[in-house]
Amino acid sequence: MEIKSTEIKSTEINVGFMHGWGMNSGAFTQLIDTLKAQLTERSLNDKLCFNFYTISLPGHGEKHDLMPEPFDLHSVANAMSSELKTNTILVGWSLGGLVAQYLASKHHPNLRGLMTVASTPKFQMTDDWYGIKPDVLSMFMSQLEQNHHKTLTRFLAIQMMGVANAKTLIKEITSAIDIYPAPNIRALSCGLKILQNADIRQNLKDIKIPTLRTYGRLDSLVPYKAINEIHHLQPESRHLIFKHASHAPFLTDAAEFSKHVIDFVCDVHTLT
Repeated sequence: MEIKSTEIKSTEINVGFMHGWGMNSGAFTQLIDTLKAQLTERSLNDKLCFNFYTISLPGHGEKHDLMPEPFDLHSVANAMSSELKTNTILVGWSLGGLVAQYLASKHHPNLRGLMTVASTPKFQMTDDWYGIKPDVLSMFMSQLEQNHHKTLTRFLAIQMMGVANAKTLIKEITSAIDIYPAPNIRALSCGLKILQNADIRQNLKDIKIPTLRTYGRLDSLVPYKAINEIHHLQPESRHLIFKHASHAPFLTDAAEFSKHVIDFVCDVHTLT
């Protein structure tokens, strides 16, 4: 279920959120609540009208039965592009961040800014790139065929690895995403294949909108060593590293992360 937008005003900026593999829009419930609370405290809605909405990946959440053919990065991005509202700053987490980068590189007319969360133009490690070891993704693919519920639970655990209050955060996000339908098993399988095969490093030079990249220092899925490599591909972008976060800094550092979202939106409004 999407968070419904209000009628667009001249001073309104839409902030859209795309979730990661195996998740759904419920992952952003806490973040959006925190953002709304901070906006009230800072009285910023007198100057800008922030409108938050979510976009689900095909085969996930309320889109359980929506399966583009073929189910690859290009088709997934096309399926989601029609949902981008005018004047959108797009926040993409993990696989959602890969889709967001792809859309930004294609100069989607509705995009004004890009913010990635624990994402990269290429997830799988190769000789020339820091990423997820191929055998880890292969293991998830194998486990997915046996028990997809247990695989998603393990994936959540990896995302919170090294975080002090990991068990509490996993419980919170699980409760939030369980409100929505479970993901389509084929979407999970195809999504893993995208993580294995997609490589849009050469696309980053085509991203012309303001970009803020956020990372967790403890993230094993988007390793710390990859950050400088990504920056070299898009030197105009800015990045932030949350020292005590892993793959979900918007959960582990909700208040600080929200502040940076709001500041980035304000910066983009000033620049464009």
